[in-house]
Parts: sequence; structure tokens; C-alpha cells
Amino acid sequence: MENTIQIEFQNFKNELKKLDIEVTKIVKVGNGSMDFHEIFYQSPKYSELKSVFVQRHELDILLQKFKKQYA
Repeated sequence: MENTIQIEFQNFKNELKKLDIEVTKIVKVGNGSMDFHEIFYQSPKYSELKSVFVQRHELDILLQKFKKQYA
């Protein structure tokens, strides 16, 4: 199961890289059924490191938001 999560986040990171956004770190936050992950990233729009919280099942939604902002 942990392997699947890693693959999903790796795919997410690869998609963001296409938008010139570098994911520097992903940290699991919370526990149980309410797992959140904090994704730290650096983008061409901002000089400082930014972060966003996401639940695993909403990665696709977050990716679409990034594509809207950075495409």
C-alpha cells in the first residue's frame, strides 16, 4: 500500500516538473483516515518556498489547479 502512495506522489511530482515547479519535500500530516500531506514546492512565480496541504485522493484536483495557474 505504501508503494502505491509513493508512485502517486512521484507521478504528481513529475507532472509539476513539466510546469517548471519543483517539489522539494512531501510530509505526511495527521493520522488514520484523515491523512493529509504537506507538499513543499518552488515555482517560477515565487522566490520563496511555498507549501500546500492535500489529501491523497485529491491529488488530481490539486494538479488541475496547478495546471490552470502555470500553463
